[in-house]
Amino acid sequence: MLGTLQLYITRELVKTFVLTAIGLTLVFSLCGGVFNMIEAEVLTAVQIAKILGFILPIATTLTLPVSSLFACAIVYGRFASDNEIDACKASGVNIHRLLAPAVGLSVFTAVFTFVAINFVIPRFATRLEAIIRQDIQKVAMQALSSKGHLRWGPYVVYARSCTTSEDSASKVLNLVGAAFLIMEKDNLSSCGTAEQVAVDFSAGKDGNPAVRASMYGVRRMDLERNQLDELNAQSFKTMSLPSKIEQKPKLLDLWQLLYYRKHPTEFVEVQDRMFRTREQVRKALFYRYAVEQLTGDEKVLQLKSDRRRLTIQAKRVVLDRIDSVPTIDNATVVEEWDGRRRDYVADRCSIRVKRGFGDEPDMVHVKLQGNVSFVDSLDPTKKNEPKEIDLEDVPVPAHVAKKEKQLSDVDLLGFQPSEFQASLLEDFSIEDFPSLGLGERIDDARISTARDVIKLGLEITGIVHSRLAFSAGSLVTLVLAAGLAIVFRGGQLLTAFVISFIPGMLLVVINIMGRQLAENANTALLGVMVIWAGIALLAVTDGVVLVRYLRR
Repeated sequence: MLGTLQLYITRELVKTFVLTAIGLTLVFSLCGGVFNMIEAEVLTAVQIAKILGFILPIATTLTLPVSSLFACAIVYGRFASDNEIDACKASGVNIHRLLAPAVGLSVFTAVFTFVAINFVIPRFATRLEAIIRQDIQKVAMQALSSKGHLRWGPYVVYARSCTTSEDSASKVLNLVGAAFLIMEKDNLSSCGTAEQVAVDFSAGKDGNPAVRASMYGVRRMDLERNQLDELNAQSFKTMSLPSKIEQKPKLLDLWQLLYYRKHPTEFVEVQDRMFRTREQVRKALFYRYAVEQLTGDEKVLQLKSDRRRLTIQAKRVVLDRIDSVPTIDNATVVEEWDGRRRDYVADRCSIRVKRGFGDEPDMVHVKLQGNVSFVDSLDPTKKNEPKEIDLEDVPVPAHVAKKEKQLSDVDLLGFQPSEFQASLLEDFSIEDFPSLGLGERIDDARISTARDVIKLGLEITGIVHSRLAFSAGSLVTLVLAAGLAIVFRGGQLLTAFVISFIPGMLLVVINIMGRQLAENANTALLGVMVIWAGIALLAVTDGVVLVRYLRR
């Protein structure tokens, strides 16, 4: 008889669970809850149709726990309100054994939730983005057509017209009458036009789209040095477009989380921060090298490109202790190119390193100010006296750039990246941090990057514990829902669900609170304890309800 009762309860549970799951999934997906998770500014009609095929599975993983809770509360509440529990007790049936279907449903929900939030949702989210990235040239063309411009990173592109073409190897976006802006920290640094731009999209080795661009008939204005460049053609090296979704730890699967926890410097956002920090280090290394040359035995700094050479001398050179930028006074500069020579004299000479454009290396910009004068070898008798003058950029010496590359991540961060103990955050200060001797600004940037690495490790730890606890919560929540539904069997059926829903909501709130605490360096350990304390609290409540109240 017990088997018949359990089969009866199981059938009712499955029926209520499936119908509730279908209803909630349709409402949640069709109302846009999951669709709003997709990050894409412009989608084509075909892409939207493909994406809709992924909406329902993702929505199901989010609505399943609520459907299970509702099914347990309604089925056991109705079972008790019809006095079937009393009949079973009168027949000598152990009431606790009637909860076996609820336990089975809770195990199924826990396993399904664990697999869903750790693998299904992250992979579906990645596949959703992959659909968009497969036709990324069409997305770019539609953005240019509808919005009038396209922005990626520091680049903003406009075009009078655009077309697409493709073959078996690549897909090409052709722009005619293009204009572009280059932003540096929200400030316009360069702008220009191109008669034609060809952007070639192909599949990269890592699976991400690889982009290679070429511009023809280019006119570029460097606003920082007020210089106009004209080029017949300008090519850019192939660049892989990283996934935006992978930049969010909450949308990574479990194996990715554990990998990035061990290798945090390979995380996309941390890589970007490391790149910017290394860029500052390269600048500081060059400034230090320039000062050493100007104040050394020969007191000469030589910079050269394929067709130009600069020889700089100065009577006074001071290196700023904070930002490592040198101050050069009473400078003499000799510029030589194509058999021609100019001799400059100026009160002040500033040298600044600029990030290379396209495939170019970092460039050194030399500017002369204050009583500037020069004599040209074409007319050595004539002395020119402009107010100030900008010399043509020359590349940073290769050996200086190589020195930066020789710095390991451990040298840059001051600790092993995989060792992200929260206590390190409190130890990071200018006084105690292992300095590279390149100025306080560089050390500040390194400290900030190190803090980002540690915070990423803490965030990943909080996410992993939160996911595990959220999955395990179904084991105690559904059994409690069934028990409370039997105890509070009076009134309407939804009363049992509302009463049972409160512990579930409490568990979610505790989980979120614990995760936030776990991501804070000062409360990291406390946060993990709070996450699991919610599970322990509900487990104790289960015992009290089942042992003390359900027997009555």
